[in-house]
Amino acid sequence: MIRARDADADAGAGPDADVSAGRLRPGEPLGVYVHFPFCSVRCPYCDFAVDTRGDVPHDAYADAVVSEIEARRGWFDGAGRLVSIYFGGGTPGLWRADALGRVLDAALGAPTASELEVTVEVNPGEVDAAHLSALRARGVNRLSIGVQAFDDRLLAALGRNHDGAAGPACVRAARAAGFDDVSIDLMFGVPEQSLDGWRRAVDTALALAPEHVSAYALTVERGTAFGAAARAGRLVRPDDDVVAQMFEHAGAAFAAAGLPRYEVSSYARPGRQARHNRLYWSLAPYLGAGASASSLRPLADGTAWRFANPRATDVYLRGKPQTNARHVERRTAADLENEAVWLGLRTVAGVDRAGHRARHGVDPVTGREAAVASAVKSGWLVVDEVHVQLTTAGFLFADEVASRLWL
Repeated sequence: MIRARDADADAGAGPDADVSAGRLRPGEPLGVYVHFPFCSVRCPYCDFAVDTRGDVPHDAYADAVVSEIEARRGWFDGAGRLVSIYFGGGTPGLWRADALGRVLDAALGAPTASELEVTVEVNPGEVDAAHLSALRARGVNRLSIGVQAFDDRLLAALGRNHDGAAGPACVRAARAAGFDDVSIDLMFGVPEQSLDGWRRAVDTALALAPEHVSAYALTVERGTAFGAAARAGRLVRPDDDVVAQMFEHAGAAFAAAGLPRYEVSSYARPGRQARHNRLYWSLAPYLGAGASASSLRPLADGTAWRFANPRATDVYLRGKPQTNARHVERRTAADLENEAVWLGLRTVAGVDRAGHRARHGVDPVTGREAAVASAVKSGWLVVDEVHVQLTTAGFLFADEVASRLWL
């Protein structure tokens, strides 16, 4: 999920800004993101808004999210068809299926595409066959399974509360429940992981025949337990060269198995790319509901509103949907043009120059000529009359390239 930063001062907006103001950019596909913050445990690498209380308020949280969706639905009038509803977290697989179903029904009040993607994140060992079948019966048609690793030792280092056998068991249970669109999350560059161990993990994942894989390099965030361990010199991870080899091996192995990379960390079979993530990468409108969830309202004048809900669950539950937004920023046309270049370069397709000019009124190379030339000379970027794209080597330096091209 893309979360808004608290940029009120420089964006010229504040928590009381009228984020419903302005006419939505018309006709673009719409997404809904629902954040379910509750988790059984907090993993030491996680910096998302999670709540590990033992007694999950299933119905109260569903009531609040339904109320928010209904209150803000009109803010997205004029958008195209709803193409994706994504339940993320936290661990939305812990949400009772009937409560989650009420939220899904509320989101379906928008005009809906014939091939709507409805995704729920689940963790191995925390969902049984009956629950998966209930989710499928409610209209969920895609699962994102937080496997992360298949090695018990690595899972313990990552603070996960399942063993290595639970991941494959969860995939098998998903198939038995009728899911034909399954994504697996894997992590590399984690403590105690070797290159050979990563190769075995990739082989194990491919043997499960997923439609989609998200393979992320571990990022150590400052406010996490891993962040504290790293500052104290207690977090030992593979060196950068080994992590780069892991990244390169994933790309080659998944592509050879029919799941080519389509974004820095994402691999999919033909026709199985995540619709929801593609909304984020194309700056399409999305409504975020739930604690910490953010929304984007791109406007017809080329600007946009980005706003996010309170991070704390109890603050969110006490608030009113119309006034819950705490972090609000008005993005200028120049801001969005910069974001479009950064997000577009994360994808294998890159930035379509004609499409970029049509939306933002400027070629993506204009004003960036020197930085583009330097990136091309480094072998990180390819530029022709149609696209600006990262090379295979360039994906290893995606953040560096993006920072150089930011105006």
